[in-house]
Amino acid sequence: MTPAQVRFGSLLVVSLSVLFLFAAGPAWSQSDAADDGADVSETETVEEEAEPWDYSPYRVLVWIASRDPRYTADTLRGPLLEYLDRDFNALWRTTIHDAPPPVATAAFRSMHELSFDRITASDPVIAVKRDHEDAIRIQSVRSLPEYVSAVSVTEGLRTDVLRRAEAYGDITLGGTDARLKTFAGDAFALAQTWNNESTEALLVTRGQAATFEKPGAKIIPLPITDQVASAVDQYDKVYVVRVDDRPNGATISVAELETLMRVFGAPVTAPFTSTFDVHNVVGYAITQAFSPMVRIDDAGQQTATGMIRAANLIMNPESPANVPVGSVLQPMIRKDDRNGKPIAAGPIDWAYLIATERKGPNVDMDYYSGMAGGLQGRKNKRTFKMGMLLRPAQDATLLRLHAKGRTDLPLIGYELYERELQSKTMTFVGRTDWDGRLSITKTEDPLRLLYVKNGGAVLARLPMVPGLTEMEVADLAGDDMRLQAEAYVRGVQNAIIDLVALRKLLSARIRLRLKNGEMEEAESLLNALREQPTNEVLANDMGKKQGAFLKEIGRNPNQRRKVDLMFKETREMLGKQINPAIIRELETDVASAKANGGTLPEAPEEEAAAE
Repeated sequence: MTPAQVRFGSLLVVSLSVLFLFAAGPAWSQSDAADDGADVSETETVEEEAEPWDYSPYRVLVWIASRDPRYTADTLRGPLLEYLDRDFNALWRTTIHDAPPPVATAAFRSMHELSFDRITASDPVIAVKRDHEDAIRIQSVRSLPEYVSAVSVTEGLRTDVLRRAEAYGDITLGGTDARLKTFAGDAFALAQTWNNESTEALLVTRGQAATFEKPGAKIIPLPITDQVASAVDQYDKVYVVRVDDRPNGATISVAELETLMRVFGAPVTAPFTSTFDVHNVVGYAITQAFSPMVRIDDAGQQTATGMIRAANLIMNPESPANVPVGSVLQPMIRKDDRNGKPIAAGPIDWAYLIATERKGPNVDMDYYSGMAGGLQGRKNKRTFKMGMLLRPAQDATLLRLHAKGRTDLPLIGYELYERELQSKTMTFVGRTDWDGRLSITKTEDPLRLLYVKNGGAVLARLPMVPGLTEMEVADLAGDDMRLQAEAYVRGVQNAIIDLVALRKLLSARIRLRLKNGEMEEAESLLNALREQPTNEVLANDMGKKQGAFLKEIGRNPNQRRKVDLMFKETREMLGKQINPAIIRELETDVASAKANGGTLPEAPEEEAAAE
């Protein structure tokens, strides 16, 4: 297909999709209502008219963060849009703006540490105590005045918020302005009043509100201008572009924010040498950072089926928006409350999807996870399941293992094995070093299924995509205490075997002495046998040790079960092999020898054999 045919096909698809969308009407969401100052009550139902997923282009926002006036949204917009149209003409609805100051500051601080919470930390919000008796009824600034008598705020922030509220079109903040109470102090002093009994709510930044504990804060967004969170919610993808022109090297860094899941991808960095080439490098980095999305419609324990976004707008199979067979995806879940606010959102830890078959816009996938559950569950309107295409750009990822809840306690010398995805063949990969680390290199297969072993026991399964990140950290329940318990039990079992052999040897010698009429030697050996550890003594010692091991292991059910099983088997072995019956039999033989004049009488069986 020639470039002209591709462009004509793209324009045709765009025209058809626009006609369809015009007939279907505009999409509407509760977040849009919040931006418009609307208050959706619990009894009011809003019907959403969503456009078909396979014909739905991405709404894209590009934020330019630059300290050089030559590189701004205005100077880059035209040539950058022309570059992006080569691949995304039918797939994206792109907007380019200068990054808000909080976003630009965060980008220049560290592109690798960008997060939704970090870029929205300066947004003003109202924090209501979660233990407030009417907290569940307070859903917006319109309902807040009915239940809260005062909202404390510093004078400077109050002035700024009211100015931005006026620019937004509602200087009263839905009636909440009458509840604003000026605090005589700075923001730090205001935050210290959170735990005062008289405090109902505070108007602070989102970052401050996130630090409030005991009780936590219920966040109420404000209908004002220049809110980073509100801007993000209007798009599907946001690209933070940092233009860093320094004498020692000029670079473009781009990080993608998947807005529904509120997660940033790994930054893509590329150098540039000329002012005239900046838009090309920015376009290249954005294209490399782009991660197509798959809506997961059906999921089981090991498989899933989904639909690729804008799949029917893709005219070229080499399009960056395509998801070919063999691709690896990151599964993600978002759960909203009844007001459309996320309760939880983000990737599923240690879980990946592999595309196995394409059926038009749909794709079948295999699911690999290091833990039970994940994608399964009932479908509902407040739960969103997605898969995001991954493109690992590095050669390896450093894996670090440490004890659960103890980053300062690395798991040293733990073995890692790799299992083939379509078989049970296991291959040794390596052992962790003194800091619990092991480098996992990229292979032809993007996904590597690793198993962590120690002392022959499998502790965890860790699916990994090497090269996706510089480092992955696994918080595992180490089994060093289980190994100590195993060593102790083996020692007890060996002691039981030795004791059984000793008891049989002493028993044979005692009977030999009794047959030879050596009563004193026989009684001396019998006393020595009585002094050997008994079943009760060994069982009591084992009970104390078992309790100590279980206390150290804590609540790990798997390890507790293994330790209990080892001690149970050892107790059964002890009961069979070490019992007082042999001593009672020997005492009977000694009494018989004394009654027989000092020698053990021959048993009837022995007399019959002699005859």
